[in-house]
Amino acid sequence: MAPRKLTDEMYASIPALIAEGKRKLEIAEQFGVKPGTLQVMCCRKGISLRPGGKRKPLVALSLPSPLPLSDKTLRALRDAAKAMGTDEVSLAGRLLEIIAKDNLYNAVLDPEELVAA
Repeated sequence: MAPRKLTDEMYASIPALIAEGKRKLEIAEQFGVKPGTLQVMCCRKGISLRPGGKRKPLVALSLPSPLPLSDKTLRALRDAAKAMGTDEVSLAGRLLEIIAKDNLYNAVLDPEELVAA
C-alpha cells in the first residue's frame, strides 16, 4: 500500500474509531497507510492509538516518609535551596530528575557505597 497523507478529518476521526474498539491495524487499513506510519503520524499530532487515550505521566513516586536523610544532609539541602531561591523539596526533585535523565548515578554515587547501604 502506497503511503498517503492523512487529512485533518481523518485525524479527527481516530479517537472515535478507537472508542468503537478499532485497532491500529484496522484504522491503518481504512486510511490506506501502514500501521507504523499511522503510529508515527498520530504521535506527531499528539493522538493516542491506545484504548482510553493517553496514559497519564508518572508525576509522583512513593518513597518512605520521611525520607531517611541525616540532619546534616537536610540542613545542607535546605541551605542550598535557599541560596538558589527555591525550597528543599523542589531542589531534591530537580536533582533526582537530572540524575535519572542523564544517567548520572555512577557519577554521583560510589558503587561501593551502594553495597554498604
